[in-house]
Amino acid sequence: MTDVESGTAPLPWQRAAWQQLNAGAERGRLPHALLLSGVSGTGKRLFARAFAQRILCQAPEQGCACGVCRACAQFQAGSHPDYHELGIPEDKTVITVPLVRELIGALSLTSQYGGRRVALIEPADAMNTAAANALLKTLEEPGSDTLLMLVTARPARLPATIRSRCQVLRMLPPSADDALAWLSAHAPRKDWPVLLGLAGNAPLAALRLAAAPESGTRLEMFHALADMAAGKLNPLGYAREWSAKDADVLLILRLFQSWIMDLIALANGADGAVINRDAMPLLQSTVQGIHLRGLHAMLARLNEAVALTGTTVNRQLLMESLLMAWADGLKTLEAAPLAARGTGT
Repeated sequence: MTDVESGTAPLPWQRAAWQQLNAGAERGRLPHALLLSGVSGTGKRLFARAFAQRILCQAPEQGCACGVCRACAQFQAGSHPDYHELGIPEDKTVITVPLVRELIGALSLTSQYGGRRVALIEPADAMNTAAANALLKTLEEPGSDTLLMLVTARPARLPATIRSRCQVLRMLPPSADDALAWLSAHAPRKDWPVLLGLAGNAPLAALRLAAAPESGTRLEMFHALADMAAGKLNPLGYAREWSAKDADVLLILRLFQSWIMDLIALANGADGAVINRDAMPLLQSTVQGIHLRGLHAMLARLNEAVALTGTTVNRQLLMESLLMAWADGLKTLEAAPLAARGTGT
């Protein structure tokens, strides 16, 4: 567990929301169910876990968990008997009815510490219809001293019956300046503005991006894409290199998308919208002679490819198809759709 994940206090941009909830806790007027929503990568789950620990702490200090009492020690070890987390199992793609029923059963038991029982469901929108319906009865008839926290970046995917029975707390992202200040304090890097832009201004997503090996070779990848467009590099060989490295294909596609979006911005004269500003000279040289229509077609292909990464698509064939289209000078992009829909990985 990282320092960020194990914190007992809210992140700087979460303080207003924390004060609102903490005031209710001190008055004994917390809702039985909270729906925490907001942009992915801004720390909603961390907020929920820190607040759960604060509720279960035996000796809160200045509105936060003390971090040293027996309850806090058990919480940090993942063994607190009155705290339960529910997420998507590794072998599943959704949260199913048996998992929700198991959670409901745990919440119906008497509190081991004689206080609240707290449960966290994240991502809450991963519950299938039957699972959401199973949870609904608990929301309609909550047990005493029970706090249920649902965390999601996509609240609209939850049934309206679930949303209407929760107190909604929308977690606002920090400003770019505040996010950069926090990231710089966490680790000094010159490329935080670029990484933050790639992460959609979500600081925790930027932190994860910084830790990914692929982000460290981002500029090298852009040079390779420029060389492919100029006919100086074999796209098939480069696709095989990525496969041999067991690279994160989704992240590579996201970086590829950012490259194309930056070229579109330059082609439209919107230099200020460029994300990869440290690659500006390379972008400016690459955009020369490329038609805007072809760039938009390439971006559409990349969007389709991102959606395919969640299927059984052959990832090497997917990358080969994309890179060959790019290296071919964007001439064939509006012809057939992606031809990499084979099974296997």
